[in-house]
Amino acid sequence: MKKLLAVFGFFLIFLLLFGYFYLPSESMDELYKKIPEQVRENSQLIAAYYSSQTGFSGFREYQFAFYNPKERTLSIYTFKISKLLKVWPRMTEDKISCKTQLNYSVLATSPEKLKNFKNCDNCRVLLYTGRIYKNEEIENIYPSIEQVIKGKENTTYVKLSLLKDSEITTGTIIEVHGDMMFPTDDIYYGKGLLYLPSPMVNLTRGVVVEFLPVDNETIKRVIHYPDNVTLSDEFKITKYHRVNITPNMTWTPKEIPLKQILQKLNSLQHQKTIGKNTRVRFHIFKDSGEVYAWIRWIDKDKKIHAELRIYPPGSIDKRRFDYIYEYYCN
Repeated sequence: MKKLLAVFGFFLIFLLLFGYFYLPSESMDELYKKIPEQVRENSQLIAAYYSSQTGFSGFREYQFAFYNPKERTLSIYTFKISKLLKVWPRMTEDKISCKTQLNYSVLATSPEKLKNFKNCDNCRVLLYTGRIYKNEEIENIYPSIEQVIKGKENTTYVKLSLLKDSEITTGTIIEVHGDMMFPTDDIYYGKGLLYLPSPMVNLTRGVVVEFLPVDNETIKRVIHYPDNVTLSDEFKITKYHRVNITPNMTWTPKEIPLKQILQKLNSLQHQKTIGKNTRVRFHIFKDSGEVYAWIRWIDKDKKIHAELRIYPPGSIDKRRFDYIYEYYCN
């Protein structure tokens, strides 16, 4: 009887340890086929992303970004494999969709490429514009602010921004404080902008957005994606109010010590403070005749919304919130 109990106890411990460290692994090609056939037929695959972590807190995340050229809609499907009570694996599925003015057809890639998409432990893999990138390669393909504004010292800007997220995302993130909801993205960025995943290593590389004045009420938005892909559109500053674009709110790169600002932005201290599971926005703009450079980020793990003024120097302002109503697209 004692031997039987010992064997049973050993078997139970083995199962618990196996469940503690084991996570099932799905292939990108198999998961792609779980997406409704109508979506796959009517939409173009823009990007696919895989991220994993090893150890007892590990997870696997699979994402697919689609663009429907007829409906002008961005859709992102996310599959996450995690552990219930750190033992039993479970898969969750999520979908978000947003209308967009931008034509993302230039980013379309073939679903056949997913067959070459290999899962791995503690890594990141991205399929983008027909090529597969892994780990540090993902960060390196992003344009830098220096590259985008090179030779544009006299260009007039309303705003210059750099956007990053740890996942493929779209839409506006909304913080919830009790019963109050606060959007963290303003009308300049809109709900139809695609964020591609970033390891948050180099804070001067990301999706770079130029906001250029067209006339007193209209702004041209130029979005620089990796692999020299550029999209653009025009919009009014606000839907409900007219705001004249005057010299008091426009600026040129030669007005500020841009090199010093970017060196400070990309410090190891800021990388550590911001963390990895976050959405980041760096932007330069003029207010009341003075140019400012701010970095804003959402730490999804610690539930912190923080801002830091890079120029002129300022202190970090952190605000805790109850939870995030992510990627609001309704």
